[in-house]
Amino acid sequence: MTTNSKRKSTTTDQIVDRMADQFDKHTIYQRAVQSPDADAELLQYFYRLSRNKTAYHFREDFCGTAITLAHWVQQGPEFSGEGFDIDSDTIKWGQKYNFDPLGKDGKRGILHIADARDPSTKSPDVRCAFNFSYWIFTQRQQMLEYFRSAYEDLAEDGVFVLDFHGGAESISEEEAITDCGDFSSVWHQTGFSPVTHLANLALHFRFPDGSSMENAFRYHWRIWSIPEITDLLNEVGFTTINIYWYDGEGDYEFTRVGHNDPTWIACLTALK
Repeated sequence: MTTNSKRKSTTTDQIVDRMADQFDKHTIYQRAVQSPDADAELLQYFYRLSRNKTAYHFREDFCGTAITLAHWVQQGPEFSGEGFDIDSDTIKWGQKYNFDPLGKDGKRGILHIADARDPSTKSPDVRCAFNFSYWIFTQRQQMLEYFRSAYEDLAEDGVFVLDFHGGAESISEEEAITDCGDFSSVWHQTGFSPVTHLANLALHFRFPDGSSMENAFRYHWRIWSIPEITDLLNEVGFTTINIYWYDGEGDYEFTRVGHNDPTWIACLTALK
């Protein structure tokens, strides 16, 4: 998606396009941060590993533009799902650009402008909160309420999937820059408290011509640990919790100890 936004050159009166003005922030976020095909495949993998069958109805919490859900419903006519997010503008953007172009397939994905603790229209086989989005619940009671609602909402043989990141670099206040080809994404933790584990973060996008989208997205959350989260999941009734460690090459391996790397990514599956 492009815009007509322009600025004058600092050296001439010629009107020039800034690279940063040629992109919508949601489009660039999807390119920089999300991998919907791989995520849909990963969710199906975790479900089959856990239940030895195929998941059909999927719920994406804190879904934003719901691009993962859009890819999920394209698996076939029997696949459906729901996305939940309280940001109405982002949900509407996702409907217009990720679902409406799919025609009949897109109608199997229902987007809710609603709290992630609200119930689904249909109990999901698999439900996820990715990109550490559930960390916006910074208080124990809030997270407990979220997990309890997820437990009650899941199908009886459902699987709840959460992702994590950690390591010493996860609390650093330095910028982490990723080359995305024709632009760079910059993850900047602008503040972290070792007492509360509350953090302020910003996501910037920078372009070769020197233009940028500074503070395109801002976050305030708590950096939770795996044992804190597993204790809460057990408390609401989940009986089996498994941890899968990302190996850096596209695969996740089951673990009970993990690896004490400077930065790491893992997924957790919780079963009723």
